[in-house]
Order: sequence, then C-alpha cells, then structure tokens
Amino acid sequence: MRRIYDSRALERSEDDPFVPNAADESGSRTVDWAAFSHAFVPTAMRTRAISVTVSTDRDRYAPGDGVEIAVEFRNPLPVPIRLRTDSPNVWRWAVDGHDAASTIPRGVPERPSTFSFARGERKRFHRRWPQRLKIDDGEWETVGPGTYTIEAGVTRDDAADRGLTDRTTIEIR
Repeated sequence: MRRIYDSRALERSEDDPFVPNAADESGSRTVDWAAFSHAFVPTAMRTRAISVTVSTDRDRYAPGDGVEIAVEFRNPLPVPIRLRTDSPNVWRWAVDGHDAASTIPRGVPERPSTFSFARGERKRFHRRWPQRLKIDDGEWETVGPGTYTIEAGVTRDDAADRGLTDRTTIEIR
C-alpha cells in the first residue's frame, strides 16, 4: 500500500487547472442582477410587478380578541425587482389610518431606502393588533365596537396610486 506522501497527492503543480493563478485572472466579475434589472426595467413595470395582500384570520371579532394580520409582498417576475422607498422602514401597516395602530408619529429618519425582491420571491410578515390604539408613550386606548380598516403597503408617497397597498375591513362586535 502506498503512502499518501509517496503518491504525490499533496503536491500542486503550476499547470493544475483547478488551482487559481493570479496571472490568468481576466478581471471578470459576476453580474449584480438586482442592480441590472433596476437599471433596465422601467419604474412603472417595477411597481406593477409587486403585489400586496393584507388579510386577517377572521372577519368578525369579539371585543378584546387579538387580530392576526398577515401581509404578503410578491414578485412574480423572473427578474429581481428593487423598489425605492421613502423610509428605511420599507413597508407599513395601519388601522384606520393610524400607522402601526398608533396616533403618535414614529421617529423614523426621512431618508430613502430600497425594498428588494429576488425573482419569484414572496415576503410574508405577521402582526398582531390587540384592538388598542397607542395615544401616548405607554398609554393605550381600547377601541369600541365598529368597523375598522387595516391597510398595508410599501412606504412610498405614491404607493396607493401605483397599486402598492392593500386593505381589508374587520368588524368588532
């Protein structure tokens, strides 16, 4: 039986095609497909490609029951899509126009960001609304019986115009 050292298995020659050689590198790079599609796919097509769906586990709730909210963003295209957003929080949810069920504006920086999707990607998020609105730091007010609209969408000023939002209604009784 030959020893591994006698077999020369540990030696590497300069001619080995599987050993990278600095002299042979041609400077080739991989393609950033998200940046490529962002540059060549028109804005109107990018915003129309992303679908937004918001749903709840039920349509009617008893007072005090938690409302389970599911939000899904989907890119059905075979190319990556990147959307510009108005905030580092790339998506938002609201109850009757109150972001994150709060009457207090959030202290999020006003700087743009991007919401990126791989080809065919779905992003799913879940939130739970305890049927209360935040009215002050540490103070919450329980909502009464009635109909409430839950909305979710991409954080853009033109999100509703571009179809990047969805809404559903629930009833508390």
